[in-house]
Amino acid sequence: MRRKMPNWTRLLTDSVKLGVSANHVIALRMAKLARGDAAARAESKLMVDEKVRAAMEANMEAARSIMTGHAHLAPTRALSIYQKRVHKNLSRLSKKR
Repeated sequence: MRRKMPNWTRLLTDSVKLGVSANHVIALRMAKLARGDAAARAESKLMVDEKVRAAMEANMEAARSIMTGHAHLAPTRALSIYQKRVHKNLSRLSKKR
């Protein structure tokens, strides 16, 4: 039986897109944190909490993929966790207030 492989081209493309979006989120967060007010402190706490939760979710999704016999999907599924989080943060931080 031939082992299934991840779609490396798509994974690379999605990773590059995620990197660009993540850099945008970082820039928006740095601007918010630079204010040093209560909103900046709340953003800082949110940022750390989100990173821990996203890492745990991505690891669990990768493990679930492997345990269910779909190891070739583990990288894509783990990456999708981060894509969703970054997109959500980009939308939230981009809103004019």
